[in-house]
Amino acid sequence: MNTEPEVLVQTSRALPANELNKCANCFNLLEYLRYGVLYCMPRVDHQAHIYDFLIVYANNTFSKLTGIEALNGAMLSEISTHFALGEKTLLEFATQVMQDQTPTTRECEAANHKWFSVNLSHLEIHNDSALVIAIEDISERKQVELDLQRMNQDFITVLESTSDFIYIKDKESRIRFCSQTLADITGHQSWRDMVGKHDNEIFPLETAQVYIQEEIPIFRDGVAVLNKVNPYFRADGSVGWVSTNKWPMFAEDGRTVTGIFGISRDVSESKAREDELRTMATTDFLTGLASRRDYIDDLNRQIARIQRSPQALCSLLLIDLDLFKRVNDIYGHAVGDHMLQHISRLMRNDLRRVDSIGRIGGEEFSILMPDTDVHAAHTFAERLRKKIEVTPLFDGEHEIPITISIGITQICADDHSSESVFERADVALYRAKNSGRNRVELG
Repeated sequence: MNTEPEVLVQTSRALPANELNKCANCFNLLEYLRYGVLYCMPRVDHQAHIYDFLIVYANNTFSKLTGIEALNGAMLSEISTHFALGEKTLLEFATQVMQDQTPTTRECEAANHKWFSVNLSHLEIHNDSALVIAIEDISERKQVELDLQRMNQDFITVLESTSDFIYIKDKESRIRFCSQTLADITGHQSWRDMVGKHDNEIFPLETAQVYIQEEIPIFRDGVAVLNKVNPYFRADGSVGWVSTNKWPMFAEDGRTVTGIFGISRDVSESKAREDELRTMATTDFLTGLASRRDYIDDLNRQIARIQRSPQALCSLLLIDLDLFKRVNDIYGHAVGDHMLQHISRLMRNDLRRVDSIGRIGGEEFSILMPDTDVHAAHTFAERLRKKIEVTPLFDGEHEIPITISIGITQICADDHSSESVFERADVALYRAKNSGRNRVELG
């Protein structure tokens, strides 16, 4: 904007100030500028101190922009308060420019609520000092700036107030912005302390790798990650869970991924409820063993495995507590429950990591032993039977012995359902019961 007043200077340098309006070319130039222009002469006291400026010329644009009429012949002090320039008035700035002979530009809001860029310049014409003031209406730009400032403040408010974890990352997956909640859980005082950091500088390495791997297709293919449930570590070291959505941010070409916008919501409580419901659905509430449904699902997987690979092995043990009804009748159902828990612990402690055990119903249990033939399963079953026989339940003042009977069968490629496996094991168990109990039989 400073180039327009320079045109005025070059055009008018050869003319006295009072001859300016006689120059038709200068007049036309000034009247059609989009800038408002004042041409002023300083007024000095007897000590040569400037105390005001006489407005020798004002173009129509100045009046249109400011709403101030009859400017020619007025004093600058009369309109100085129209411009809110902050620490100094317009008159004070004009005086300083004349003294320093250095131009200055200020932005201000005028009395008519418009925003102006105000440029003040010192001129020397025919050895006389003059002041040119040029104003430009910047209301539209200023409104955009104010809107952006408000948007930025709103954005900062969201970052500092939300309970979600919000983050924007650059193309190197480094934090550009993030919510204060993310700073809190990672031990940072302010979210600004996290700017420029990578996940492997913020989270434990194992957790960081989860986040890094899931972002690879975002940067590579521009595809979003939606509703991904991931673990995270709180500042105190405890584990929480978040549901994460991450979207690619594109360059102007709409194809190049320049960053990631992500929102993660803490779902630790709902995850705990889901886990609890899942446990209730898959676990026997009394013994902590697999429920019948979950155990049969495992059995069906073993059947499918052996059908795919007939040479594979898996044995099933069907176990029943001998004379368990007497325990309930003599000591009560509460003691009976303690007995079931006692037996469950003994059996579970003897299993391998690959084995699985479930409570089939009442006092009946079953064990799956992958990669085990019936002879090895028989050896294990005998060891388990003897252990239980010599490990009674101590319940208060009562020492209550218990024995078990076990039927064993091996899963075959011809088995097409869990029922056929259970039928063979049940025949073997029945034979053990009828042979005096506390026995192991093959079926």
